[in-house]
Amino acid sequence: MSQNDNDHGPFYGIGKGVFLALLLVALPGYLIVTYYERIEGHLSELSDLPVYDQMQGHFKTGAEELGGLFVSKLRQYYVADSSLSFFKPNNEAPPIGRTRYWHRATVASELTRTLPSHKQGNVQAYLDYIEKYKGVALAEMRHSKIPASVTLAQGLFEGNAGRGYLAAKANNHFGIKCQLKPTYRRDRRMTDDDFDHHSLAIGCVQRTDDYVWDRFEVYPSASESFRRHSILLQGQRYNWMIRQYEIGEYYTISRPILGKSYVPYYAAWCVGLKQSGYATAKNYAEMITMIIETYQLWKIDYELIMA
Repeated sequence: MSQNDNDHGPFYGIGKGVFLALLLVALPGYLIVTYYERIEGHLSELSDLPVYDQMQGHFKTGAEELGGLFVSKLRQYYVADSSLSFFKPNNEAPPIGRTRYWHRATVASELTRTLPSHKQGNVQAYLDYIEKYKGVALAEMRHSKIPASVTLAQGLFEGNAGRGYLAAKANNHFGIKCQLKPTYRRDRRMTDDDFDHHSLAIGCVQRTDDYVWDRFEVYPSASESFRRHSILLQGQRYNWMIRQYEIGEYYTISRPILGKSYVPYYAAWCVGLKQSGYATAKNYAEMITMIIETYQLWKIDYELIMA
């Protein structure tokens, strides 16, 4: 004990030691216990995806990226009819194929240079999926006002870039479930007859998710799956985001994501989806946001606005 400690009596040194112990051990321990699920979930779930762990700050608003013309084009886009009532697959406007603002080679080169090597393995599968379905997502965006970036990111995550069982075997790219009928069996030995599916689907398939008896919709092709996703998000539970978070802007959100409360529209959409109950995964909003960030999918949204 130092002379200074002796001057203050024997309890001074003890008190200082207790304080230091609280500062160095108890406080960090309390923070870890309090936020463990959030920290552990964020790190483990993002580490499994070929994405960055933090937002990169690459996003540019539509006006910043494309100039004043974007603003007038955006107004025209939101004024245009967004009804899905008269959808006829054979008469659907052809989806946008080649893109002027989003370039696969540019994104791939950037990821090769900046993404950690242990996350490089699935990058090509993600890029293949984006290349294959960006036109379909843009065709849906034309009608529904749902950003193609959000649709593609959900498809990548929910269907493991088209390689998951539901995407590959049931053409279900968004994990959309069949609903229990009011007359379903209450002994938990449900069969397919206890479930209803949307008219776009052709049946249900059993896959364990929240419950072992969960059923998911089966579609004749991926296009019906994308259309079903649009219809779902245009429903009462989710459609508040269509007008509240317009494409190409920043918004203040009530629940911070990745430490930020002022975020691009797509991140606000991702938080809104989670808050509205789209998925049970704790960090669903973070994972979908980081897919969009990593692959710069907002540039695909700009393709349709400027078309």
